[in-house]
Amino acid sequence: MRSNRTLSFVCARPYWTHGSSYLRVFQLAELAAQRLPAVRVRELAEIAGDIRDEVLVLNKSCLQPLFLGDVMERLPALRRRNVCLADPVDLLLADGILAHFDGVIAASLTQAEHLASHLSTPVFLIHHHVDARLPGERKEWDSARAAYFGELSNTCHADSLNDLVDFFSVDSSNASEIPWARHLPFYNVHYCLRQRRRTDGFKPATKLFIAASFNAPVVIERHDPEARRLLPSDYPYYVDSTELAEVRAALRRVAETFGKDEWLHARRCLSAIDCYRQGRVVDSIEAMMRTIG
Repeated sequence: MRSNRTLSFVCARPYWTHGSSYLRVFQLAELAAQRLPAVRVRELAEIAGDIRDEVLVLNKSCLQPLFLGDVMERLPALRRRNVCLADPVDLLLADGILAHFDGVIAASLTQAEHLASHLSTPVFLIHHHVDARLPGERKEWDSARAAYFGELSNTCHADSLNDLVDFFSVDSSNASEIPWARHLPFYNVHYCLRQRRRTDGFKPATKLFIAASFNAPVVIERHDPEARRLLPSDYPYYVDSTELAEVRAALRRVAETFGKDEWLHARRCLSAIDCYRQGRVVDSIEAMMRTIG
């Protein structure tokens, strides 16, 4: 049965240009509108108790400490007339807070598994899609060309691998412009090692998905929780640690095996990942709405 409720993505205005808001609010709304009869974007400040019969998806921006108290205060009144879902993405929130919502949207497999085991409310997995504005062109090269796309503070050895990897800084606080994306077609290997912090939440596999959309092999840590679920155990370009010597060895191995069996297998592994594709993401949104009714 198709839901006739309005699906509303709610965002706090100060975070509108942040990547996790732009993609998970504005672009998700555009994708959902391809199939659902009523989709809109709402600003957090306009959410009041007189709204009725909507599915309100409160984006990560609404769950930041600056707004969380106000959201929790208004939540009971909103829930009386609507379905209220939290979409924390990678924001660390106590299970007790999330339990106050009618359901929670997970942006990664790891997060979905955790939430499903800790909450009695429904958990809906909607993978983090790839930015619809990324270039569609693909170039073929006669050698491996590696690059990192992201915040430099989030990766490893940005100052020590310039001879093997080109590093492109991404300002995730301003997704209204993506100048770094024009470089994507010129690289066929993506460096996806992450500098992990104790404050990190459940990170969606966005960098892995971008690489998959370009069918570019990745250098990634074997213990990365999303990579373990999305890539097979025999993926050839895992690293077992982020020690510089091992990372250098992995990058040399990628270069030496370019075009050979390992390279071709790596590309097949990336091609098999499809959960980030726009059609699959819309399938997940549609399934969520059918469940809610």
